[in-house]
Amino acid sequence: MKRILIADDDASIRRLLEGALAPLAAELHFCSDGLHAMDALRCNGAYDLLITDVKMPVMDGRQLVTAVLADADLAGMPILVTSGIVSGREVTDLLHAGVCGFLAKPLNLAAVRSDVSACLGGIFSPAV
Repeated sequence: MKRILIADDDASIRRLLEGALAPLAAELHFCSDGLHAMDALRCNGAYDLLITDVKMPVMDGRQLVTAVLADADLAGMPILVTSGIVSGREVTDLLHAGVCGFLAKPLNLAAVRSDVSACLGGIFSPAV
């Protein structure tokens, strides 16, 4: 079973992602900020995907992405970034840094499943 870590400070977004990803039968774990997400990544074993919001307290998504990509044990893990407030330049920078995709808020559930499936190597067929 694939393991996905979701970092977002908005509980309604976490619930939305939980519902959107339910058809994929993945094990989902949730954090409300980047610092707790980084702790989970280091302490809870390997995850197959990280989904992180850009704007979060304590450690934001950009800082989390930078920390993950700089960590030799985590650097190969696919990362999807979500945000409702980000410039095209920031998206381009994140994609060039190594994230596998960007999901604009408000989230399109079919796009979420499709992008998650793609980041996980196409193992899952997205439900439409």
